[in-house]
Amino acid sequence: MTQELTLFDIPTAKGAETWSPDVWRVRMVLNYKRLPYKTEWVDMPDIGNVGQRIGAKTTIQKPGSKTQEMLWTCPMLIDPNHPNALGKSVVLSGSQVIVEYLEDAYPERKVIPEGTAALHAAWSDFITQNIEEKIWTLVVTLCPNILSERGKQYFVTTRETWWGPLVELCPDREKAWAGVKEGLDKVAAALDSNGEDDGANLRVVPGRETYADFVMLSLLLWAGAIVQRDEWDTLRSWNGGRWGRILDFHTDVVKIQ
Repeated sequence: MTQELTLFDIPTAKGAETWSPDVWRVRMVLNYKRLPYKTEWVDMPDIGNVGQRIGAKTTIQKPGSKTQEMLWTCPMLIDPNHPNALGKSVVLSGSQVIVEYLEDAYPERKVIPEGTAALHAAWSDFITQNIEEKIWTLVVTLCPNILSERGKQYFVTTRETWWGPLVELCPDREKAWAGVKEGLDKVAAALDSNGEDDGANLRVVPGRETYADFVMLSLLLWAGAIVQRDEWDTLRSWNGGRWGRILDFHTDVVKIQ
């Protein structure tokens, strides 16, 4: 019997709500593979201490660090089902590392079908260019609004040290949203090449969910958790309501345990 895995996630001020696109990608893979897991919620200022406690590896270099200081980030994952040579649970960090591990350790429901690794990599680059890079400043400037008071203070202090004042990252939201629409138009055109039968243009690979869908969905969910409600409603309506339909189409993997 498969034991319960543990996924480490960052709560909002309301509590158990996923907002990070990196965590969403892992969560959707766990849901798709139907693996039993629980969530351990870690407020943003505590991620480093928790990472050290569980023995997770650091994942990113602290921006601007002259000493190459490394930081822990969420997601992190503990898997008790495949103990290492010392008999201890596997501890992982970083969404890509975790997804690749889950594909190898639990191959029953593949999210990256055989022979599609290169295509998935290319699609991820395409999504980064046309969604993530377009929407980043719009979302990051509002991230503090959804965090706990401790999380908000930590986010603002660290990010403004790295990037400068958050309010200056997106001086013209109307112009930034126009860039997002341009990027989403390109993604919609790519999906339209699949045709329209049976929801074909709501999936990257017609007929099945794959990690390519999760990469795209994670950024939409990130925006939906943070941007202003009128902005979100507008985004959902673009391309004939495509983005709202895509989110509704994949509700089976968009859940929290």
